[in-house]
Amino acid sequence: MEVLARVGTELDVPVLVELYQNFREALRGERGAAIYLSKEAFAEPLDSYFATIVHDRHHLVLLGLVDEVPVGLAVARLEELPDSSCTATALVIYVEPPAREVGVGENLLAAVVEWAGERGAGGLDVPVLPGIRESKNFLEGAGLVARLLVMHRRLN
Repeated sequence: MEVLARVGTELDVPVLVELYQNFREALRGERGAAIYLSKEAFAEPLDSYFATIVHDRHHLVLLGLVDEVPVGLAVARLEELPDSSCTATALVIYVEPPAREVGVGENLLAAVVEWAGERGAGGLDVPVLPGIRESKNFLEGAGLVARLLVMHRRLN
């Protein structure tokens, strides 16, 4: 079985959209997901959004593959900070449930880390919703640590 991550292209837009929609659907019902998705969801229409960011030098779009079949998605963005340094954020790291535990997520994360480091990012943030222990464990196992907790209170 061959497991790898490769850069997504404009030809991949339909599968990128499908994987991103699956990512959003997987979050529904999780604690914090409603607000996270309303604030952080990619711009609609998704096909136009992905067609744009696959060419943007501040974004990395990756497909995770098992035997050349797309089963995962990662999207990262570089951001310049007020002190002129930069950081990277993995906006999405998602692997379809049947393809988990075979190294797809590890390959996607490793490619994001390499890309960010090559571009001078001083760090990498990966948002995780509070109830998704599997994601938190995966990231901690890869050497990431929590640096900020955001607390929320509904007002209506």
